Formats: sequence, structure tokens, C-alpha cells
Amino acid sequence: MRFAAGYGGLDTCGMPARKKISGRNQNHTGWWIFCEVEQWVSNRQKVMLPGSKCLVWENMRLIKASSREEAFLKASRMCAATHPSKTLKGEWRFAGISMLLPVFEEIEDGAEILWKDRGEMTVEKIQKLVKSKKELPVFDDSENET
Repeated sequence: MRFAAGYGGLDTCGMPARKKISGRNQNHTGWWIFCEVEQWVSNRQKVMLPGSKCLVWENMRLIKASSREEAFLKASRMCAATHPSKTLKGEWRFAGISMLLPVFEEIEDGAEILWKDRGEMTVEKIQKLVKSKKELPVFDDSENET
């Protein structure tokens, strides 16, 4: 039985129709940004239960890929290839990908790579959001590491 294009999610050959990719998920630069989630597991932790606590890092990385599917596979494979990363007291394990977004502008000085819609805010809250140079973490050279 043949179906009309788009009928019931099937194409003209009765095969599942490809969904149109939303504009916000399309990429014309080939660059993608993703967050790699890694967790540190102590040698003393024999079993990881859902309630177990671990030190967690989210590392934002750039990747070049022609599609979101390729970007996800490439990011996952790249992260899995570098984990586990063993230390004397435990190891860093790859937990997964927490974000994958297209970079809409070519990579150059001033290119927008991430954004966050904060909705409406009062002027007072905007002023609290903005940091002075000395308040920015990049200018904190103290040796306090957690």
C-alpha cells in the first residue's frame, strides 16, 4: 500500500518520513559545542548506586561535524576514548553528554557561541549579574583549589 507524502509520518514509499530539523538545531558553520560530564570515583567506592555522591566536572568542548548526529557520535567517541582516566586514589569516568548545540557564527574574535535567555529582570538584578574585572574568576590567582 502506498501513502501520500507526509501521511501518518510515512513518505511516498511507505517508509518513515524524515522529520524537518528545526532552525535552532541546524548548523551552517560545522562547529558544535558540547558538555562532557565526567565523574571522579574513589578506589574505595566499590559500587556506584543512584544515591552515591561523586565529584563532577562539566567540560565544554568544540567539535567540527557536518550534522547533529555526527557531532553526537564524534563527541561521545572522543570522550569515551579518554576515559577512564586513572589517578592514584581513583579515576575520572565519562558519564555522558549534557548539552549539544550548534555554533551559529564562524569561530573568530567576538563570535557568539553560547547564550542564556534570562527573561525579564530588574535593573538591580542585572547589576548583580554583571561582574567587575576583579570579580571575574579568570583574574583570581589565589591557590585555593577544591
